[in-house]
Amino acid sequence: MKRKEFKEKVFKQAEKKGLKDYELYFATSREFEVSINNGMIQNYKDAEKGGVSFKAVKDARAGYSYTEDFTGEEAKRLVKDATENLELISVADSEDIYRVKTTFENWKDYDEAFEEIAASEKIEKTKQLEKMILDKDKRIINVPYCYSVNHKNEIFFANSAGCEYTFKTGGGGMYGGAVATNGKQNKSGLDFLFSTDPGKIDTEELAEKIGQKALRMLDSKSIKSGKYPTILNHEVVGSLLGLFVQMISAENVQKGFSLLKGKLGKEIISEKLSILDDPAYPDSIHNVPADAQGVATAKKRIVQHGSLKTYLHSIKTAKKDGTDPTGNAFRGSYKGTETINPVNIVIKKGDLSMEDLMQKMSDGVLITEVQGMHAGANAVSGEFSLSAAGFRIENGKRAYPIEQITLNGNLLSMLGDVMEVGADRQQAMTFSYGTFVPSLYIKEMDIAGSD
Repeated sequence: MKRKEFKEKVFKQAEKKGLKDYELYFATSREFEVSINNGMIQNYKDAEKGGVSFKAVKDARAGYSYTEDFTGEEAKRLVKDATENLELISVADSEDIYRVKTTFENWKDYDEAFEEIAASEKIEKTKQLEKMILDKDKRIINVPYCYSVNHKNEIFFANSAGCEYTFKTGGGGMYGGAVATNGKQNKSGLDFLFSTDPGKIDTEELAEKIGQKALRMLDSKSIKSGKYPTILNHEVVGSLLGLFVQMISAENVQKGFSLLKGKLGKEIISEKLSILDDPAYPDSIHNVPADAQGVATAKKRIVQHGSLKTYLHSIKTAKKDGTDPTGNAFRGSYKGTETINPVNIVIKKGDLSMEDLMQKMSDGVLITEVQGMHAGANAVSGEFSLSAAGFRIENGKRAYPIEQITLNGNLLSMLGDVMEVGADRQQAMTFSYGTFVPSLYIKEMDIAGSD
């Protein structure tokens, strides 16, 4: 049974049950993944999956049900189960459906370019990447992982208020790691390239970046504990910005889990920083024209010159705050309930290259890697204590690589101490949303090293 035919059957059943507010969310995805180790396929996946969620809303409460079987009997069961689940909820929670017709301007569906490439070609290209990394330098002794991935998602949404649309998103890329040795130390490096265009995945460029990241960290040593002027590269900024993303969720604000409660319109970080949510960032594989509740996405200023302009809202949180939803309620799958996230979190870039930032700082540290975000960072307090690595900067240049250090601080205090914003905005590796950020020069940070 086709989706629209199934939709009509479900909606008729909902009307028979006396429901007035309800929605259907269809999500179909195809995922390809291959990993190579020592020239052999280690893991392989080429799978398509999907299903539909029915959401019934009554008296500000919501009930959900799911299926992968588009039959008349399942249409009846969907409505029955969602209605029964709804009745089990005793407390109203501002649930609602979107009542505005959603239209997309200048949206272009993903063209499925990666899906058109034969699996054998993707496998061969991944083998080539592994070989290129190993051939870069005799000190590179291992490629522990080497992947090609791509995905395609198709969404169909319809609700009882007449909101209905469909769209396709997707993209792909490659990532890998290298281990280099000097006979005394083994150091690793990893990097990736993701795009909506397979022609932009340059294996030679990626192999060079992966190899250099491992090689540059050879002969690392610790530094004395203290406060140092610090540059955080885009990857580290992207990791730490995950704490900020949780802080700007209106749900976390309303529950008292965010330091930004009551801060709208106020300066919260350095005036040098402006942060956007951009649902149509050039070549991002995360771009979407609407969220999972039928609300069109839109480019929005979250922070403008240090001042907080908006939280990210779902329909429920917007209703509680007496404002409009922002198009930021998403599902990990058709079975998941909505969570609040940006589409692409973007920091407006500055004018200084990495070399310019190091020259301006003159003496300090450049942090290129942090570990332990799950255990060592707290989104409620903003505090973090993370294992880190990078480079000692002397006279405006990299003096030597550093390791066995711990980066300590508070996210908002750190962002308040930004001295300069780099021009080197790049994609950081995040999975639920896109992250496109530059390097940041911080006045000083607390680093624990050797005594």
